[in-house]
Amino acid sequence: MSLGTVGKFVYTLPFWFFGVMHLTQANFMSFVPSYLPFPAFWTYGTGLCFLAGAVGVLTGKHAALAYKLLGALLLAIYLTVHVPGDLGPIGAIPVLTLGLAGASLAFSENA
Repeated sequence: MSLGTVGKFVYTLPFWFFGVMHLTQANFMSFVPSYLPFPAFWTYGTGLCFLAGAVGVLTGKHAALAYKLLGALLLAIYLTVHVPGDLGPIGAIPVLTLGLAGASLAFSENA
């Protein structure tokens, strides 16, 4: 097994985790901003997007597109959930979200 394969697997672990959590934990709907209607739609849709992106990266099928869409999804989450939310001092989650978004976009160039 090559380092690239191991790296892709490790990189997609958060997306598998986030996808499953969005689909199985009803409390994730509480993170949907109140100005967005249909919190269940956004929660389950986001979970499915995380899982689809992880599959695309791991299988190599349209990997560049998968990386770009994961990056776009993470930026959208950052802008709609973390920026407007009054979370007090900057925490680790918004920084990690931006870091994963940047990595996804950077990886899309070499996929």
